[in-house]
Amino acid sequence: MKRIIPVVLLLGAGNTSFAQTSSPAPVASDVAAVAAPARPLSDSTRQAVHKLFKWGRIYGLISTVSGGLVLGSSTGYAIGGDTNWKNIGSIAMGGTAVALGTTSLVRFSRRRERAVLAALERGETLPPYVMLMSPFLPKK
Repeated sequence: MKRIIPVVLLLGAGNTSFAQTSSPAPVASDVAAVAAPARPLSDSTRQAVHKLFKWGRIYGLISTVSGGLVLGSSTGYAIGGDTNWKNIGSIAMGGTAVALGTTSLVRFSRRRERAVLAALERGETLPPYVMLMSPFLPKK
């Protein structure tokens, strides 16, 4: 009798679980079909996003130009036969500045600015690279 009760309980619990059905998960296409309606942005939000992108483009331009000048002058010295550790370091730093500046110019282009403004109108958040430019937004 002591062994029959656990067996009966186990079989009874198994039977009730077969009777339950699960609802299907929503399909991604159904969720995408119900998009949030576009809401107009305030002028202050547009100006703030424009200012962040403008400063990103300015920093990128300054970095690209200054890195190009350093890279060009140190490459000129290296071609002239004056190769030492200072010139090699200057070539490396100038190349890095050019690469970072070019990346910043691409990230903060006017095309991406328009895409971010359109995303904000759809109710999405700012991308992380834009949030890093703002001193008042919380950082992760």
